[in-house]
Amino acid sequence: MIVTTTNSILPIAANVVIGTNIFSDIGASYVDFFGGRSTSYEKKMQEMYKRVTETLKQRAQAIGADAIIGLSVDIDEIYHQVP
Repeated sequence: MIVTTTNSILPIAANVVIGTNIFSDIGASYVDFFGGRSTSYEKKMQEMYKRVTETLKQRAQAIGADAIIGLSVDIDEIYHQVP
């Protein structure tokens, strides 16, 4: 339950799409096979999180917001096949 002293709460959203390259994918395949952590994918995820939070901060400031409450980040994969 949300309790606030403000007159309104306006939802804002942001989307960020970042692609990986062939070398990241090959490296991640080896990590999948042998085990361990994929630092290249971790760096991409950190970059996505940073970019989306910066975008949300800018959008919140543009509407005069003082805070961002209830931040939720969802990460999905988009597959693209070349015909």
